[in-house]
Amino acid sequence: MLRFRPMHGGVSQSEREGLKLARAPQAYLWPRGAPPSDVPVRPVVTDLPPIMVLADHFGYAGGVRHGVTTYLLHVLPLLAAAGIDMTVCFLRAPHAAAADLYARGIRPVFFDAPKWDPTVALRIAALARRKGVRLLHATGVKGTLAARIAARLTGARTLLHMHDLNDPGALNVVQRLMAQPTDAAVCVSQAVCELAVKRYHVRAERVRVARNGIPLELLRDAGAGARSRVRAELGIDAGQPVLASIGRMHPVKGHRALLAMLPAIVRSCPRALLLVIGDGPERAACEELAARLGMSAHVRFLGRRNDVPRLLSAIDVVLMPSQSEGLGLAAIEGLAASRPVIAFAVGGLPEVVVDGVNGRLVPAGDGQAFTQAVIETVRDPARRLDYARGAAASAQRFSLEAHVQRLIDCYRMALAP
Repeated sequence: MLRFRPMHGGVSQSEREGLKLARAPQAYLWPRGAPPSDVPVRPVVTDLPPIMVLADHFGYAGGVRHGVTTYLLHVLPLLAAAGIDMTVCFLRAPHAAAADLYARGIRPVFFDAPKWDPTVALRIAALARRKGVRLLHATGVKGTLAARIAARLTGARTLLHMHDLNDPGALNVVQRLMAQPTDAAVCVSQAVCELAVKRYHVRAERVRVARNGIPLELLRDAGAGARSRVRAELGIDAGQPVLASIGRMHPVKGHRALLAMLPAIVRSCPRALLLVIGDGPERAACEELAARLGMSAHVRFLGRRNDVPRLLSAIDVVLMPSQSEGLGLAAIEGLAASRPVIAFAVGGLPEVVVDGVNGRLVPAGDGQAFTQAVIETVRDPARRLDYARGAAASAQRFSLEAHVQRLIDCYRMALAP
């Protein structure tokens, strides 16, 4: 039995399960605060046919959200508000974050397919035909492949959305076989474009960059006047320098490398405190490492939080020790909150962090240079203030409205004869 919703009326099994998840405590919380409600958009779009937005999954097991969850929760309501006739689909099982879409009038379809189920493309194609879909906007290794197969079956076009630098691996061969000359791609950074061309086999002239946008006002306003309150809640002294790493605790995010730098940072900045905001498979190992290094008093593992904008008000510097980043959502959030960012020059981060303007950008993997950049920034309040001003100014490049309009332009490009 198909798990997608009927064309007219009623509530499908996937929607019922999603609504059940929605009733769970805390399910309505956005990962970065309240959903945007009044971001301006251009007049309603009337020149585009029905579009299907397709992703592998809407988050990790147990209701855990990831970067694409945040992205879709920000962008989908604005696409709907702009008049896009949109069907939103996920290959995997229902996820608690769907509650936020239901609350915005968007009813996602969860195909609840096993991890390696090629027949899901047939179900996607069937739904696309019923909805009159002419463009499949897909993300994720499996989501893009399923979309390409469905596009061949229906005669629709495909727009691949590259959010990261994850290689398709063995599926590269199948991606090449399913690629069509009309395929297009939208990438979160210039750094990701090469992946779209060489590994997803999209023609270079049909690749565009649309850097992610975030609700800037939400980030700016959420922390207004909250610094002393948040610090009091966390038991942090008013003048204590606070560093933060924000994001899922996964090996690629570089948490262990950051903890290894902390003793040297503390030797030069004895009152420094590191907040690790997020959860994931690396947490236990990182907690053990912090204890082994004698740094437990200088690290707080806060776990997954839904109040990152408030927490940013209590933070002085955002750290990005990642080994790879498609763009770096946490870095953009830091800039929007007028916080300097120190990052390795990997992936799309050089397109976000401008060395000496809104923070520091150091050579990839150079822990000594990263450590020195942190120490210099912490010990120089005047420099931090300059970086903060640069952060606030540079954040304007990442407005949510501008991103949505760029994405609509990419839809038009992908559909053009």
